[in-house]
Amino acid sequence: MSRTMRSPGSPRLLFVSLVAILAILVGVIVIRNATESSGAGSPAASSPSGGGSATGPTGSGPTASAGPTGSPTAPVIRLYAAHGEASLIPALEGKRPLFILSLGSDARPGQAITRQRSDSIHIIGIDLKTNHATVLGFPRDSWVNIPGHGTNKINSAMSAGGPDLTIRTLENLTGLPIDFWMLTSFPGLVNMVDHIGGLTVDVPYPMHDSFSHANFSPGTHHMRGKAALAFARDRHDVPGGDLGRSKDQGILLLSALAKFHTEFAKDPATAFTWIQAAWPQITTNLSVPTMLQLALAASQIPPSNVNNLVVPAVGGSVGGLSVVFIQPSAHSIYADMRADGVAGH
Repeated sequence: MSRTMRSPGSPRLLFVSLVAILAILVGVIVIRNATESSGAGSPAASSPSGGGSATGPTGSGPTASAGPTGSPTAPVIRLYAAHGEASLIPALEGKRPLFILSLGSDARPGQAITRQRSDSIHIIGIDLKTNHATVLGFPRDSWVNIPGHGTNKINSAMSAGGPDLTIRTLENLTGLPIDFWMLTSFPGLVNMVDHIGGLTVDVPYPMHDSFSHANFSPGTHHMRGKAALAFARDRHDVPGGDLGRSKDQGILLLSALAKFHTEFAKDPATAFTWIQAAWPQITTNLSVPTMLQLALAASQIPPSNVNNLVVPAVGGSVGGLSVVFIQPSAHSIYADMRADGVAGH
């Protein structure tokens, strides 16, 4: 049964603190192109009945309170087991790599975040034996086979079949077994980054984009929520366009991980700030023991042990659509990650 985190209760305090940490580490990256057309040509599937009900591969979704993104009470971060909790045991025990799929929905206010396009797509592979990890980004316009729907942009998988179809698409593409999926929408990024006092981000190049409102010179910047969103959205003036944007999303994720490690090292009580940030915004179907194992595993990984990669790809067009073709060399990355969750080592 899914459970929605609403108000504090002492028996769940540790549980929710760990959920908050995990949410920041692997889920608070979302792209929403409010001022530009996104994913033209992708299939437009109607939202399922029941508003924002998220039906994942396990067949169970959030409680009825989890309505559309536009609802002021709707959780904006969802964390679910992809294939049931029993399948997770070997990964959580370190017998095989752990894989988490992080998705960002481009849902507009009032739309169900589980049935719109996914504009941020990352697989996080974790080696629990060595505490190393890889963040592997997939450009939203990647031209791939979507089971039962032919070939299309990868971001259309969620609008056509929710997180379930997105998982099937990526598992077929990469051969990586997804253990968990996390989904958020842009209010989750803005609100949580603001609540923890912002993030320190190393901007790798000039970013001056009127569409995303990114306006940064190269170097270190302290970003509040809206600035972090602008940094993650920019694709017009970054090297590689969609490829560069996917890389920047990984940079933002690592900035969140670095902030948590730094503040927690100074004062473990800092975790309570992160609790407040995530508390009203998370819904999950995971049990407390599973969440405990998962979050403790994630919290042991220092940023220096994380590789931030994007699948090798080139831009092109299909029928007038601007798309991205993933290159054959990506298969070596998938194989590397299947072995221990880590690529590029």
